[in-house]
Amino acid sequence: MNNPILFVEGSGGFIPEAIMNKLKEAEFEVINIPDNVDEISSNRNKAEIIIYYVSDNSEQVLRTTDYLIKLVETEHKSLCLAGDSFIMSKTKKLTGYERINGIYPRPIDIDALVNKARTLVDSHKEFHRKKDILIIDDDNDFLQVMFNWLKYNYRVDCVRSGHEAMRFLERMRPDLILLDYEMPEFDGYQVLDQVRRNPLTCQVPVIIFTGKNDKESVMRILKRKPDGYLLKSMPKDELLYALDKFFATTIFHQQS
Repeated sequence: MNNPILFVEGSGGFIPEAIMNKLKEAEFEVINIPDNVDEISSNRNKAEIIIYYVSDNSEQVLRTTDYLIKLVETEHKSLCLAGDSFIMSKTKKLTGYERINGIYPRPIDIDALVNKARTLVDSHKEFHRKKDILIIDDDNDFLQVMFNWLKYNYRVDCVRSGHEAMRFLERMRPDLILLDYEMPEFDGYQVLDQVRRNPLTCQVPVIIFTGKNDKESVMRILKRKPDGYLLKSMPKDELLYALDKFFATTIFHQQS
């Protein structure tokens, strides 16, 4: 048995027991813990997927759900709520509610919940897969720094011009392009335009790397609608966190 799930509930009873049995039949390892923030905190590293069975005591539900949403955001967990629809509806005002991956009111479609859990397992496998990043920049020193920073977390390729980038993309499809927009001859905007126009590369996300943070420069970048922008002056830890968050958001928001 593998694929651990934290199953949080405070009431016991037939329905949560039926859900847990179905999950076990589907070869999930079910870690059943009470509806208690301290218990969740102590067990949070045991699983990446959390199912919270909501039954009563709406104030407790709000506290617990708020804490679980924070885990989703900061530790890249996945969260599904199941149970009383009236009490679950109170959680809609919580910040980050949209990050909940599934809502299953009574009468609960347990098979649908189990299938959702399977889908989330696949998403976490995709998140942990070592990603391919292509960095495009005409500054060789900057490329060397970026390669050294990223090589332990990602597979990294570097090219020094837009022309090299387009040749690379003819044969490879990275998971992300980090693109300097201030390059001579064939600049970043032209690269972005060609990537978006090509049906073979149009789904590859592009984040603009820029050394400028003034309002005019940022607005000019955002007008081109990249998938994000990052400052070249970012410290290593901030850059790694930003990339980690980008991939988590891209993958797990698809399941929300």
